[in-house]
Amino acid sequence: MLPKFRKGIALSIATVTALGVLAGCGGKTQDQKPAGEQNANEPVKIQFWTIALKPTFDEYINGRIAKFESENENITVEWTDLPYEAIEQKLLTAIGSNEAPDVVNLNTSMALTMAQKGALVDLKAEAPETLAIYQDSLVSGGGYKDGIYAYPWYATSALLIMNTDIIKAAGLDPANAPKTWEEMTEWAKVIREKTGKYAFMPDRNMTQWDMAGVQWITEDKTKATLNTPEAVAVFQRMHDWIEQDLIPHDSITKNYSEALNRYQSGELAFLLTGPQFLTRVKQNAPDVYNVTDVAPYILDKGNKLQTSLMDVVVPAASKNHAAAIKFANFITNDESQLEFAKVVSVLPSTKEAAKDPFFSQDTGNPLEDKAKKITVGQMALSYDFTLGIGGKQGKIHDAYLKALEKVMLGEISAQAGVDEVEEKVNQILAQPE
Repeated sequence: MLPKFRKGIALSIATVTALGVLAGCGGKTQDQKPAGEQNANEPVKIQFWTIALKPTFDEYINGRIAKFESENENITVEWTDLPYEAIEQKLLTAIGSNEAPDVVNLNTSMALTMAQKGALVDLKAEAPETLAIYQDSLVSGGGYKDGIYAYPWYATSALLIMNTDIIKAAGLDPANAPKTWEEMTEWAKVIREKTGKYAFMPDRNMTQWDMAGVQWITEDKTKATLNTPEAVAVFQRMHDWIEQDLIPHDSITKNYSEALNRYQSGELAFLLTGPQFLTRVKQNAPDVYNVTDVAPYILDKGNKLQTSLMDVVVPAASKNHAAAIKFANFITNDESQLEFAKVVSVLPSTKEAAKDPFFSQDTGNPLEDKAKKITVGQMALSYDFTLGIGGKQGKIHDAYLKALEKVMLGEISAQAGVDEVEEKVNQILAQPE
């Protein structure tokens, strides 16, 4: 893991009442010029805010700023980095005092919440030609109604990490790892029968429904649309795995940390997580690492994979739309993202950068190289499943987990569990902001 860096990726900020300030400041100020009216030769200074990138990435960010300024002599970029705990209040205060930054790094949750309040520039309206370079699945994550309000920046992905000794002991071939949950279920049965060990611990995250093709809520964010056969099927298989003793019983309440511990102890055949965990296995359990291989993550009916994504946005209250959009597009373009991926283990959200030979070259670490190639190859199927409802998403996730626990324990049926989530989601969506 990358402690400080990952805090930025995991950022969750949404004080909805304060966003009323954003809505009020979303229109043009007296000094603000529309993008098309700005003089190309007029000196401009833009403010660029990021989350938790200093000091680790000073050289990279300063280098990109210098490159941009050399290509745009009339534009100066001033970089401010803020801790994830502070950026929300700082941003709200700046916009409320008519001192909005011009380019801001946010997570998708905050970006969508701001977009719904009219606080961000619609990039599809002001600079549609800039959007083609990004993976369609990722640029769509910054969409609200007919607009696009965020450039996707850096991302992460997951894969199957597998103990080949356990798999071979079960008479299975690690070179042909399961590609669907049906196949994984059959492998789990064989591994349990032949070795007495468990194949895996499942991910209990609500994004399992997204990957199965479930649409959680209506586009206007007012009503649940989740009660589908696909949602029931996810709950049902989780129940069946417990009932058939195909996953550890504590999978009902535990997730990544316990799965990692079991994998490092040689008690799990598969670890379903990001490639960064290979480093932990290598450090903590070298014998297990030596028999570890990797494979693509399981695809469900939706043919979509979850990614953790960070975005770059332009506040509507910026006084320099044209220059801000130009820099936001630059810092997230193919060249910039490829350079970032060479500095830290992240994946680019742009199409051409993902094709670069860097992601298939030999670095002397064959397992990590293979993992990198697999995860970058998954980016076209990767989505940020943020619902764009601020803090309400956390409440929905809690409701999902409570219902799932009852289903896995056999207290209620899979359909009853989905019904319960639907009821709770509608209640949460109806709550005032």
